[in-house]
Amino acid sequence: MSRLWWRALGILGAVGAVYIGLPYVLVQRLNLGIVRQGSGAEKTFALTFDDGPDPATTPAVLDTLQAAGVQATFFVIAANAEAHPDLIARLLQGGHGVEPHAARHVHAWIRSPWGAFLDPLRAARRVSAVTGQVARFHRPPHGAYTLATILGQRVAGVVGAHWSLEGGDWARGATPETLPTQILAKLHPGAVLVLHDAGPGARVTVPALPEVLQLMQEGGWQAVPLGELPGVGPRTWRDVLTGR
Repeated sequence: MSRLWWRALGILGAVGAVYIGLPYVLVQRLNLGIVRQGSGAEKTFALTFDDGPDPATTPAVLDTLQAAGVQATFFVIAANAEAHPDLIARLLQGGHGVEPHAARHVHAWIRSPWGAFLDPLRAARRVSAVTGQVARFHRPPHGAYTLATILGQRVAGVVGAHWSLEGGDWARGATPETLPTQILAKLHPGAVLVLHDAGPGARVTVPALPEVLQLMQEGGWQAVPLGELPGVGPRTWRDVLTGR
């Protein structure tokens, strides 16, 4: 291989390290500038759902939450929100948070920089048009970031929202019978738990949710929307250096 090819590969590697590698380390691993965890001062955690709303599954999730007196935050797909404004209205009436998840549910690493930049903007604008509220948080698909994703969130005026506890309802082998105890075993004060009210994960979460909430309440846990989690806020360099 000629020197020119090696040089080109070196340049591509350096660009990739800045565009994907740096955000992966700083944002996805160190959580700098995004929300992932509350203060952990009490047995309170944020309950969040991704990928809805879906008329086939979201109503059952809402029925279960209402019966348990629990409120959560739903990160919704823009097209789904636009197609089902009645479900968005029910979410808001129930006191749940509604925030943008994506305009297109595509992993940021395989998108063009321009597409990754525009997605938070488009998602926030379209979801806000349905909710009538200004978007506060944004959770990119798969929790994946690039430099363009970060810039898009900044321009959109939203804070990235990750999670500290993944329910794994989408995973192969996950069942409604195993999900509740798996979650409870890993639940910790200030956690941000992610489940799914639509898509493959909903087949497990919908039937498992009543037991999940029952076990949590029996254990003295309180679930709240992300914006109400004690100590919630973007992680700073000081937090990173002090291990908070």
